[in-house]
Amino acid sequence: MTISAARMHDLAGYSPYEGRTVTGWPVTVLSRGRVVVDDGSLRAALGSGRFLARDAGAAAAPTGRRGPEFDPERNFGAQI
Repeated sequence: MTISAARMHDLAGYSPYEGRTVTGWPVTVLSRGRVVVDDGSLRAALGSGRFLARDAGAAAAPTGRRGPEFDPERNFGAQI
């Protein structure tokens, strides 16, 4: 299967995996026991999902170091 944005069931309009060929592809997707996608067809009703807020996690915590674009010694003399 070759991944393409056209095959995705979302409103993003793109996929970071566009053009990548994979082995295997989900046939059925379930959410809380309900069929959401079956054989490539979207079966979920619009608005049936809900947003689950969560923390960004440890990977998003500040490191206390400047990123290269903000480090005057590494940003090729740009004035910040």
